[in-house]
Amino acid sequence: MNTATCLAPISRTGSTGSRFERNRPRALELFAQRGFAQVSLRELASHLELTAGSLYNHCSSKEELLQEFIEEHYMALLSLFDRRHQRESAGAPLQAVIQRLIALHESHPLHFQLAVRDAGCLKPSQRQYIDRLRQQVQHKLHALLGSAGCISPGQTNVAALELLEHLPLWLSRYPLSERQRCETLVRLLTATTPLSTLEIRP
Repeated sequence: MNTATCLAPISRTGSTGSRFERNRPRALELFAQRGFAQVSLRELASHLELTAGSLYNHCSSKEELLQEFIEEHYMALLSLFDRRHQRESAGAPLQAVIQRLIALHESHPLHFQLAVRDAGCLKPSQRQYIDRLRQQVQHKLHALLGSAGCISPGQTNVAALELLEHLPLWLSRYPLSERQRCETLVRLLTATTPLSTLEIRP
């Protein structure tokens, strides 16, 4: 099953649909609370109010469900760079993207947590697919940083993607306003040095 397109409609609970679809957010909460590796298939099924056998009617494995949550996350990150948002934002493009990133984390913090912590639990083919999504996010971010004059054309900023993924989680631990978090993220993203420009010595 490969239904992930964006977070808002998929993560929303509702009174319609199958029991699996209605209870699906519980799986996200369980993975985030316990850690994916610590959750057995039987426990997952029980949490979704299903039998282990009926769970297989909706997903072939718990790794497939984890992949869907992480896919939703990176599809949502990609949507932050969507051109349709440019008409909605009065500020600089980079700042506008960061504001949307903070809003995304506030509405879906567990997706951020799972993507950062549990992506390594995916099967190799699943991880390759997620890595391709990450590369798309990285490409969009580099283009944005390039247009803001933060990196030169052709340079790659490996640290920027890591910051984009991790900083919303890290900053949420501190009593900062949304404006302060936005300013901190912009400052750190624009201050990162591309690894290609560093002199590496043995």
